[in-house]
Amino acid sequence: MTDDPQRDKLFEHEYDGIREYDNPMPGWWVAIFWLTILFAFPYITWYHVGKGDSVHDNYEAELAAYAQQLLATYGELEADEPTILRFMDDSVAMTGMASLFKSKCTQCHLADGSGNVGPNLTDDHWINVKTLTDIYSVINEGVIAKGMPEWQGKLTDTEIVLLSAYVAQLRRNPLPDKAPQGDPIAAWPEAPPPP
Repeated sequence: MTDDPQRDKLFEHEYDGIREYDNPMPGWWVAIFWLTILFAFPYITWYHVGKGDSVHDNYEAELAAYAQQLLATYGELEADEPTILRFMDDSVAMTGMASLFKSKCTQCHLADGSGNVGPNLTDDHWINVKTLTDIYSVINEGVIAKGMPEWQGKLTDTEIVLLSAYVAQLRRNPLPDKAPQGDPIAAWPEAPPPP
């Protein structure tokens, strides 16, 4: 105990028969309080205004790494309709392809596929696609006249098949952000039953 005359001094007020002491907070507690406030400024600057990775960014990076590991287990996939249909319903593969789509395609099609410079991939109007395998061809060979780059040689055939499935399944959640371009096409066929 100290001989501080201010310590254990009672306030004059009383509420419901309760009186309180006017004791200062412990020094260590006050120091932590001020350090927390000082730490908040660089934290906000780096993670909310600057270029610091958010938890969401780290999660997407882990998903992309997992997708790369998963690709090795698929082997070489055929760019045919049954394969694309089968992977459209594979939630693990589509989650991995979402990160690939965001890293390669968002500048033209936006992250949700609703279209920016490139066409809306979520509606029923498509420019160079009439069948599911046309999606593979457009991604693989590109449409240079329209600004769509070819991804052959930059992505593996398996990645392009899975990315085709991802682009095809975007049509399940139409977003009216960009006006329809191209001709209306029929709905995708039903996936065959698993073998």
